[in-house]
Amino acid sequence: MNENIKSIAVGEKYTMEIVDITHSGEGLGRLENMIVFVEGALPGDVVEVEIKTVKKTYAQGKLLTIKENSPERVVPECQYFNECGGCQLLHMSYEGQLRIKSKLVKDALERIGGLKDLAIEPIIGMAEPSRYRNKAQFKVDQKGMGFYAKRTHNLVHIDDCLNQPESAADVIKTMNAVIKDLNLSIYDEKTRKGYVRGVLQRTNLKGENMITIIVNGKDLSQREAIVNAILAGVPNVKSVYVNINREKSNVILGKKSLCVHGVARIVEEIGDLSFSISPNSFFQVNSKQTVKLYDQIKEMASLKGTETVFDLYCGTGTIGLYLAKEAKQVIGIESVGDAILDARENAGLNHFENVTFYQGRAEEEMLRITKVEKIKPDLIILDPPRKGCEETLLNAIGDLKTPRVIYVSCNPSTLARDIKILSEFGYEVKKVQPVDLFPGTGHVETVVLMSRKDKNDK
Repeated sequence: MNENIKSIAVGEKYTMEIVDITHSGEGLGRLENMIVFVEGALPGDVVEVEIKTVKKTYAQGKLLTIKENSPERVVPECQYFNECGGCQLLHMSYEGQLRIKSKLVKDALERIGGLKDLAIEPIIGMAEPSRYRNKAQFKVDQKGMGFYAKRTHNLVHIDDCLNQPESAADVIKTMNAVIKDLNLSIYDEKTRKGYVRGVLQRTNLKGENMITIIVNGKDLSQREAIVNAILAGVPNVKSVYVNINREKSNVILGKKSLCVHGVARIVEEIGDLSFSISPNSFFQVNSKQTVKLYDQIKEMASLKGTETVFDLYCGTGTIGLYLAKEAKQVIGIESVGDAILDARENAGLNHFENVTFYQGRAEEEMLRITKVEKIKPDLIILDPPRKGCEETLLNAIGDLKTPRVIYVSCNPSTLARDIKILSEFGYEVKKVQPVDLFPGTGHVETVVLMSRKDKNDK
């Protein structure tokens, strides 16, 4: 294209080649010095676009036609892909998705982290990249259940989701019928009135189901009829819960969950460990890949049985417990009280006596343990939320001069930012291992091993 950047205007049409893609699935092309984002376009596509918005450094284009297909372009198996906001990359071959995710990690570490000529291990993908999720949060309106459309609160009604187990279709069909037959009112976010707010399905590798109805009320109305319908319509139901959510917000789950049928927990097995799952539990949504992720962490940790491991942002304690057999002791720290209760339950479930969990802010509790209890870590595991670590925590790690750090991240950008800070304290990257936990989406998990340079430990 030879158009001058000043000529790019809203409503104008251009033909351009897509050269890259963002984690949110937007194709990226260039018109002179202007970056143009195009939803639905893939690297290698030649497309005609209509410019919808123009900013100082970028523009948004609407895809009109694909004049030349990318070699990575495929027909999505999901009939809802163009509407539903759950997946971003189903129109790309799985091999292409893996290459893109590796590139996202490498680009972030080089551009933000300042790590040049960095070797990244080949990404660990799935043999069968479908039906992998163990958790589905269905929204509901007067027409039925589904997921929100991209960047909206408009519901896309579905009969099935190819990311969920096959029993998800039974859950959708059953709950749609229950709501209609029992004339249950639907919660309206605008008026704050109505009863049913959503349905949560949790499943383990055995195919056991936990079904939670989220309501704006004090209890489960017409309990017996609802439970009987679920048991008749959904296979292998071990638990039925009601979750009480009367908050005036779009938070999915309320704080109180009541078991109205079956067992209080279902159990997931990761490796040779068992983990207790409740409606509110945090747990990785892809159990099969979680084993591969945790095996990478264990390999990087390379424990000999004499080490003290700090598991920060430990959630329900899964990573720390996965390492506990090979460590002298594991100390987990997490700010969410319910997660700590689950972590302690999981430690008991697996009969570990060398694991201790504390509730509190990671940076504060870590300093208290090291200064007051005089316990110092040989290895620190970091598994923060998408926003990354607090800088005060990274500074504290630098001051402690802990020999090794393993950083587990779901966000390449904040991972790279935090690694750059740690590198200023004398840490260097030894290994980077991407793992695909979310096929069909732009999300990628990354495990990074860092150790202090010898000269800084003298």
